[in-house]
Amino acid sequence: MPLSLHVFILTFVVGILLRSRGILTKMHAERLATFVFSVSLPATILVSLDPVALTSTAWKLPLAACLITLPMIFCSWGLARLLSLPRETQGGFVLVTSSINSVYFAFPVVLATFGEEGLTYAVLFDLGQTTLTLTVLYGLAVWHSTETATRRSDAIRLLSSPPLWALACILTIKLSGQHLPLRLIELLTPLHFTTTPLASLVLGLSISFSTIRRTARLATVGVATRIGGGLLLGSIAVWVLGLTGVERAVVLLIAAMPSAVSALIIAAEAQLDEELVASIVALSMCLGVLMLPWLPRLTAMLLE
Repeated sequence: MPLSLHVFILTFVVGILLRSRGILTKMHAERLATFVFSVSLPATILVSLDPVALTSTAWKLPLAACLITLPMIFCSWGLARLLSLPRETQGGFVLVTSSINSVYFAFPVVLATFGEEGLTYAVLFDLGQTTLTLTVLYGLAVWHSTETATRRSDAIRLLSSPPLWALACILTIKLSGQHLPLRLIELLTPLHFTTTPLASLVLGLSISFSTIRRTARLATVGVATRIGGGLLLGSIAVWVLGLTGVERAVVLLIAAMPSAVSALIIAAEAQLDEELVASIVALSMCLGVLMLPWLPRLTAMLLE
């Protein structure tokens, strides 16, 4: 298992212990989530996307993310309506099943499996995924929010999102062929390094065993939708785009990854059903970790 995943899981377990012993509470998790959303995550977006090279065929990887995530949104939304879920639960279900855990899970797994070449493809894929997360998925989360708000305030909330501004900034810089100033990268890097441990801690602090028991059935459906549905849509995406070799393997591998921890951060920001979102993220992460011993055999199959 990659070292970064060890750190992620250890921090997650520490968060669970702190919550179970009453040292930290859900209120602390919400405050940490606000910090991650407003400060750490924007820094991660700027630092991680700055070195990415935009080649003539680079568009296929972000497009693959769109071909996976957008259909997943419609499928999850239809399933949530079929199950007659409350508005905040429906929003949380769509958000968490459509969010792919790239940065905290896929990146270290892909790097350990395919090396730097595979990581480059993973980052390009995440460019499309992050764009959709901070526009379409965040917009849906705000729209499903139980807070009383007008359409105008919803739009202001979406457009004033710090991660969205960070994404727009780095894309503008990349398309102009430039890079962030070295001094700025040095200032942002320490904040970037706090994103993974803090997000993992938020996840642990959001978990309670009574909540998992209460949401177990719906959470299981959510995990099956995220991983099983993602793999199916990933297979369709690589066929449509004609991807082969390492590109094909990376897309299929990421498509079946667990739910993103950022879904919990957004759910807390939009006041959706955080308990369900946390349960699905945690259960899908556990399933992902259990699958790691079979990763070499799975990788060989994906490259065929």
